[in-house]
Amino acid sequence: MRLKAPFPPSTYVEHNPAMYNTIKGLQEWEVLGARCSACGRIGWLNKDAVLERWGDQYLMNLRSRFRCDCGNRTDNVVLIGRLPR
Repeated sequence: MRLKAPFPPSTYVEHNPAMYNTIKGLQEWEVLGARCSACGRIGWLNKDAVLERWGDQYLMNLRSRFRCDCGNRTDNVVLIGRLPR
């Protein structure tokens, strides 16, 4: 199963690390993504593939698990996108 989402969302917000949201706590229309702190690249992920790989994690714990194409793994920002309904 690929980690990449099939298409990007129409809008998104940064996840607040003070909030204890989990992957399973996201709604059906919400997409999980990340922005690289080094190069600014944004990538969208398949929630089912993330769950299969790492289990149901707090979103704030995913910041160090995501690796950008530029090689960066630190201080990445978790994004929550909303698909049009």
